[in-house]
Amino acid sequence: MTDKKGPSISDTLKSIAIFVMMIAVIIIIFSLVEDKFLTARNLKMLLRHMSISALTALGLTYVIILGHYDMSFYMVGCFAAMTTSYLNKMDIMMDSFMIGSIHSFVIPAVLAGIAVGCAWGLISGIAVGFLKMNDMVTTIGVGFIAFGTAYLYSKGSFIYDNFLTSGITEINNADWFYVPFPIVLMLGLYLISYLILSRSKFGRNFYATGSNRIAAIFSGVRVVPYIIVAFVICSGLTSLAAIMTTSAQGVGNVKASINFLMPAYAAVYIGISVFKKATVIGTFFGALFTSVMLNGFTLMAMPFYLSDLIIAVSLIIAIILSKIDWTSIQKKNPIPGSGSEIAYEK
Repeated sequence: MTDKKGPSISDTLKSIAIFVMMIAVIIIIFSLVEDKFLTARNLKMLLRHMSISALTALGLTYVIILGHYDMSFYMVGCFAAMTTSYLNKMDIMMDSFMIGSIHSFVIPAVLAGIAVGCAWGLISGIAVGFLKMNDMVTTIGVGFIAFGTAYLYSKGSFIYDNFLTSGITEINNADWFYVPFPIVLMLGLYLISYLILSRSKFGRNFYATGSNRIAAIFSGVRVVPYIIVAFVICSGLTSLAAIMTTSAQGVGNVKASINFLMPAYAAVYIGISVFKKATVIGTFFGALFTSVMLNGFTLMAMPFYLSDLIIAVSLIIAIILSKIDWTSIQKKNPIPGSGSEIAYEK
């Protein structure tokens, strides 16, 4: 009788320990090379930057769990950011009442940006899940349509109107109990996603759909809605991250999230290389890993293209490591005297 069990708590702790050691080594190296690395100001800036890339990677995690790929989310984010920026500049903004230091119309403007981003994700989800279209080709097409449409708001020009007076920059600048709001938002959404994917039937069905779709269907799981929901979540979280980027920059930029693609995939696959599957915890540490590296390279005044090169190499290495089944290797080559040769003996 075979007792099939999922990953134990000890396995999860071992994976977290591996990440902590990797990140600790990098932090030690950067702190020795650059004195400003471990200052409170730099660490706060590092986590602020991480909050944007981590949210994008979190949304992508849902899609990767299902065995699909999304190549549209970073361009959809551009459309969402421009939608919010356009609504933010409307004259009605000045007639709205104040909520603290934010005009009341900023909230629906942000929600509208997230909503249109989710709408693009819905299109991708229906095309991939319901119409059975190729995910890579479809999402590339959807992404470029969204990106091209984003130019209609200002013909590619920056949108400056009302950014300094509406209070939209508070999305990036506000603090909650002395902690930057973007960091609080990131931690909150990661906690919610962890509870959904790891502690609910919905999450178990998500993983079941990704690991064996046919078996999931025969088990009564309606896989198409899960695919649609995954693409909607991916586009929605990326839209939020793009709006946060726009808030930080203080200007509506049609290319606000154009650089989100590689860091998001790098974070997810670095997590997979350690946890052996897409997980919320793995993605969080993957995003932290890439953010620490990018922050260190920035302090060292390294050219941006070299930073992108190193992140790209990290992504390739992570993908290779994620494909290696270390358990099978241990079975074939047990460590003498460890007892593993007895455990795997038939």
